[in-house]
Amino acid sequence: MERHVEDTIAGGAWIFLGSLAVSLAGLVFWIVIARLVGVESLGVASAIVSSSSIAVTLTSAGLNIAVMREVAARGVKAFTASMILASIMGIAAALIAAILTYGVGYQELIPISSLLALTALISIPLLFTLVGFEKFRNYFTVVLTGSLAKMFVGIILAILGLKILAPLIGYLAYPITSSVIALAILTSIIRRSDNVGIDRDELRSVALLTFSNYPYVFSTQLLTMLSVYVFAYLVGRAVPTGTLYITLMITLAIAAIPTSLLSAALPIGTKRGVDPFAESFRIGLGLATPVIAIVLAAPTTILQIINPELTHGVDTLRILLLSITPLTALTAVIIKLNKEGRKGTLALIGVARLSVLLALLPTLTSMAGLNGTAVAFLLANTLVLTYALRREPSITKTLLTLWCIQVLIASITYFIHVNEVFLAIIAPLIALTLTHITNTFTIKDLDVTLRIVMRALLHMT
Repeated sequence: MERHVEDTIAGGAWIFLGSLAVSLAGLVFWIVIARLVGVESLGVASAIVSSSSIAVTLTSAGLNIAVMREVAARGVKAFTASMILASIMGIAAALIAAILTYGVGYQELIPISSLLALTALISIPLLFTLVGFEKFRNYFTVVLTGSLAKMFVGIILAILGLKILAPLIGYLAYPITSSVIALAILTSIIRRSDNVGIDRDELRSVALLTFSNYPYVFSTQLLTMLSVYVFAYLVGRAVPTGTLYITLMITLAIAAIPTSLLSAALPIGTKRGVDPFAESFRIGLGLATPVIAIVLAAPTTILQIINPELTHGVDTLRILLLSITPLTALTAVIIKLNKEGRKGTLALIGVARLSVLLALLPTLTSMAGLNGTAVAFLLANTLVLTYALRREPSITKTLLTLWCIQVLIASITYFIHVNEVFLAIIAPLIALTLTHITNTFTIKDLDVTLRIVMRALLHMT
């Protein structure tokens, strides 16, 4: 295995662990906070956090990818430009957060809502500059520390009786802590560089690449966040809306496995002038396929463990799981186009995907409820993929092979009515056997990949 592919796997492992740390800390945070501050305070805090999150998404979708690519290509000069751009976007996000907070009737919390949006946006270039410089382990350390700070600050303040302010200040602790630590790590790199000044051309380049990525990244955010609100509006019932959210989160948690490798591939491919994207796609999706097989085999059991009321979303989860492969393939194409700086094609694919989603989501949701929403998710990725693959045809065979394996397992587990726990044991074995037989992701590939990950985690790389 080539060195840059090994480094991509190791870097992807750290990025994935960072995502896992954020998710787990967030889960513990909300569970404990809910018990300490009560449902009413939790509801207000959720509304404020949502307002800030929407504001950040509306103003900065695409910035993270642009930062990774430009920092890898141009170094500290790109970091300076991205910080300037993030500051401008942060002011806009703060204003939007204020408007949204005012709209939900919590005028007294506008300052903290705006500050949440501003600090969250400023943290983006700091965090993703670490990835751009291939400081993957440092990235993990920063997001883990920020997540722990959020959890401990919020819980301590809740114990002290701050009610609504406890979760909000806790949320503020994440971007502030992670930004301070990231800046401390980056200081030594900045001091060694001769290109620290403001460069208008670089600022323009970062801005254009951000806006080129905006439609694609925004459509992903729409699928994970805004689609839930659209579904709530169309259906008007809380339980189906919550089911959609949970099934989306399960889907995206699994998709984070190949996506993390592709994120690591962007700075490595850009800085070293190599092409790790097809291999990152193959290895990442090869690792994800047995996990997909487990959830396809036991969707009812998994949803029951979370909450018995979610079990009517079993078919929704199955459909969403089958969207992971086309979503990952699209991401691979987008990442490669970023490396090549093809802004026009990036924007075209993003606009096409967003347009398909907006066209299908209301109609299919009205017709088929949860399952219609899931189908809109699937089609938004699949229909655009036929064009996107022209830019990276080398992944087509891997895509079709692994997707067919997943569809086969979905069909078998759907029609065979036996104990789901038994199926969950058999399904990943079938998946691994088929990926090995087709030479798509062999047992040797799995062994080598796991060894690279373990060496990375043990600080041996």
